[in-house]
Amino acid sequence: MVRPDRLQVFPTDASERLQLALDAGAIIGTWLWDIRNDCVTADERFARSFGLCAERCTSGIPISEAFASIHEQDRERVGRDIEQAMARGGCFRCEYRVLHEDGCYRWVEANGRAELDEQGMAVRFPGVLMDIEGRRVAETERDRANALLRTFTAAVPGVVYAKDRQGRMLVANHGTTQLIGKPPEVYLGKTDLEFLEDEAQARQVMANDQRIMDSGQAEQIEERVDMPDGSVAVWLSVKAPLLSDAGEVIGLIGSSMDVTARKNAESALLELNRTLEVRISVAVAEREAAQAALRQAQKMEAVGQLTGGIAHDFNNLLAGISGSLDLIRLRLNQGRTADLERYLGVAHGAAQRAAALTHRLLAFSRRQTLVPVETDVHALIGGMEELIRRTVGPAISLKVELAAQASACLVDPAQVENALLNLCINSRDAMPGGGRILISTRDQRLTTGPELDPELSPGNYLSICVADSGSGMSAEVLGKAFEPFFTTKPVGAGTGLGLSMIYGFAKQSGGQVRIESEPGRGTRVLLQLPGHAAALDAPQAQPGGCAEPTAAAGETVLVVDDESSVRMFVSETLGNYGYVVIEAADSLAGLQLLRSDIRIDLLVTDIGLPGGLDGRQMAEAGRQSRPDLPVLLMTGYAQPEVLDRQPLESTMAILTKPFTLEALTSQVNALLRPQADDATAKA
Repeated sequence: MVRPDRLQVFPTDASERLQLALDAGAIIGTWLWDIRNDCVTADERFARSFGLCAERCTSGIPISEAFASIHEQDRERVGRDIEQAMARGGCFRCEYRVLHEDGCYRWVEANGRAELDEQGMAVRFPGVLMDIEGRRVAETERDRANALLRTFTAAVPGVVYAKDRQGRMLVANHGTTQLIGKPPEVYLGKTDLEFLEDEAQARQVMANDQRIMDSGQAEQIEERVDMPDGSVAVWLSVKAPLLSDAGEVIGLIGSSMDVTARKNAESALLELNRTLEVRISVAVAEREAAQAALRQAQKMEAVGQLTGGIAHDFNNLLAGISGSLDLIRLRLNQGRTADLERYLGVAHGAAQRAAALTHRLLAFSRRQTLVPVETDVHALIGGMEELIRRTVGPAISLKVELAAQASACLVDPAQVENALLNLCINSRDAMPGGGRILISTRDQRLTTGPELDPELSPGNYLSICVADSGSGMSAEVLGKAFEPFFTTKPVGAGTGLGLSMIYGFAKQSGGQVRIESEPGRGTRVLLQLPGHAAALDAPQAQPGGCAEPTAAAGETVLVVDDESSVRMFVSETLGNYGYVVIEAADSLAGLQLLRSDIRIDLLVTDIGLPGGLDGRQMAEAGRQSRPDLPVLLMTGYAQPEVLDRQPLESTMAILTKPFTLEALTSQVNALLRPQADDATAKA
């Protein structure tokens, strides 16, 4: 007989769990198999799951009838598992497919217990049936995906792998196996610490992996790896978090490639670079020496061209001056004065041309004396338009377009007029059969690059453009256009200093000049001057006229110049008009006179003086004791810093050598009689 305790299938707590499972729908049937009587009794759910009659299942059916609903491919396995459970007793678990009443097979899981009698024979077999169709479908899909993943990773070159959240290797390709040096069954399901020989290396790899999974951000890492053959390699790994459908980090995926060769090549290249440094330094030094020699050769060529041109032009001018003076002396010795005025005119004209030549040379070298004032360029161009029309002649069509919004510049207006007239004359000479000249202005914002000279600062510039429809210039001519004494005009038609003068004036004024030209397509010259934002004052009256100065009683002028001929000219001129004139040959003598108690009403001084102080420094020192003393500065050439130290005061003026008697007397009048000069200008 079977003992009652051996027939108890479910204790109370198990019954409660069973009921909960039944209510949750996880269990789809229960059975009890009386093995001795081969009678299986089951509930309605069991009958429905096996596609059997519920009444028959309740009253009992043989086990063979229940087996009829099991898939034929699973029957043998299920029978074998039942026999094993009956032989040993205890728990039974088996998954198989059964035919449902809808005609479809579904996966179920049978869980039961084989109970044995005292002789060890199975007598009773209770159990439950659970629906695992959904789980099996998911597992099938998982297996399919895993198989696809294995196929994919095996086909990918290099090293490809995936790890779970704890760092265990889930899947890897053949490259990973070669890298680790062990078969997949050794490392799959294990962490790096469990299958790598170098524990420090394994901990570092796992720390990197953990950091990436914690941050949720992909990284590119260089890792040192000990290879199976004992060599050391560097691997470049790209690792990223592995995310679930819900976006949760569930692991890590990575790929790696061996960059040892590249790293070795980089190291070799660095070493090569270090060894080449000396050779490169030597090569650079040699190149710089060659460039310096080339610049010196170009400089000497330019100096040769410049001195040759100066010598040629000055010899012509000096020949006219000296020849006229010789004729004057000859006529005076002969007692004939009829032709003296004509000879004086020739000498004076040659001297004026010589002065113009030196002014142009100073403009080219950016050493001319400029008097920059706030100038309305549009008003200046408008005032010159009629003069330019007469100069270029009726065969040339002149058009003026003043489009710039900001037309103010801080420039020397006389030099702007001179540059504009020179450019229009050049355009006229390039169109002997007539043509068109366009003078235009526009605002330009020049930034760094080919459009701006490296010596200039980016900013707002006023661009004055003179464009013509003339013959244009070749690239070779363009390259020499600004060279002094270079000209394409016939002999006697030009000095070759016009463009070089404009170039020097533009640079000295803080601007630049550019030329755009092609043969047969005309020329555009752009004079670009820095804009001036300040509002323009009303035009100031310039000292003008040739009114002879009238000296007040005892009015005294101090003349300081190291050139005796200049001192004589100034002293004789002013003495002729009644001034008391005191002379000094250097700055120390002049300063002593200024600090004395001698009456001095006007200081006329050269800027370049011997004695340790220049003329302006001497004047400033003298004004400490004579604060209101008017000063007339004379200069033939001065370093820019002398004039640019600070703007000239209202009681200072500048006169550029060589100057005429009229220019001297006009400046003296303006300084000693400013109110009278203003009244004359207003009248």
